Amino acid sequence: MVLTLSSGRFYSFESFNMLVQLSLLALLAPLSLASGPAPLAYEHPGQLFASASTKSHGASGVLTGTNSTGKFETVGGERKVNTYLAYPPHQSKNNTDVAILYLSDIFGVQLINNRLLADSFARAGYLVAEPDLFDGDAIPVDGLTDPSFNRTAWNERHPTEAIDAIVASTIAGLRQEYGVKRIAATGYCFGGKYVARFLAAGKGLDAGFTAHPSNVQDSEWEAIDAPLSIAYGELDASNTPTQRAAAEAIFISQNATFQTSLYAGAEHGFAVRTNITDPKKAFAQESAYFQAVRWIDAWAK
Repeated sequence: MVLTLSSGRFYSFESFNMLVQLSLLALLAPLSLASGPAPLAYEHPGQLFASASTKSHGASGVLTGTNSTGKFETVGGERKVNTYLAYPPHQSKNNTDVAILYLSDIFGVQLINNRLLADSFARAGYLVAEPDLFDGDAIPVDGLTDPSFNRTAWNERHPTEAIDAIVASTIAGLRQEYGVKRIAATGYCFGGKYVARFLAAGKGLDAGFTAHPSNVQDSEWEAIDAPLSIAYGELDASNTPTQRAAAEAIFISQNATFQTSLYAGAEHGFAVRTNITDPKKAFAQESAYFQAVRWIDAWAK
């Protein structure tokens, strides 16, 4: 078979095919050399949360021999809130545009794990404010296994409207007293519900992350109006496959900016307290931390 080109030259089919291939290679080679392979490694100035822990950091939530580095200050608008503040390196009050509002689990700011995780976010470059959501009345570490502890009475002492007031006042204080322009929230278990509530329009948050959130109503998911990332544990009975799917369906129907991740072998509470001698659990905790940092980097800075 012979082909005729507009130049008047004659080529066999085999020669023509080779000419086309050589031409394509000539066009693509400079592009490949100029761009090179895309880097896959992700570098972040923050250290691993796991590196701040010790082998004694077990499933009970007790971390011994480790001290947090932040300090307690009074923050808030009309309602002053005792707040654990962790500052990024070389920064102080009125020297940051973006802050993380850390909303704890039921063990509160008194739990060393919660303060260490706040410190880890500070090392990633953020001012972190962790308000005492329970006014010194967090559930003791052994409260869930102590038969004498009255969980019903505790719940009644800390209704949703009381927590709302603390969160709202802390947000106002960060903006008014610390000059913060953008606020992202991280919420764990109990605190996850309030990440959802304050991602609603006009509530003051610019982005949010939650791990193993508890007691979030569909109406609260439906009301979110800012980017949200969620870390789920495979073994978390408070977030069943049906519940996870329902939440995702809401986000999709709302055209929300969202991310969900499911970690194998991870139980309820894994992002804050877990057995880091178990490789799956250690990976899940560490990955949930980086999931939060990357999300906030992308949507709050």
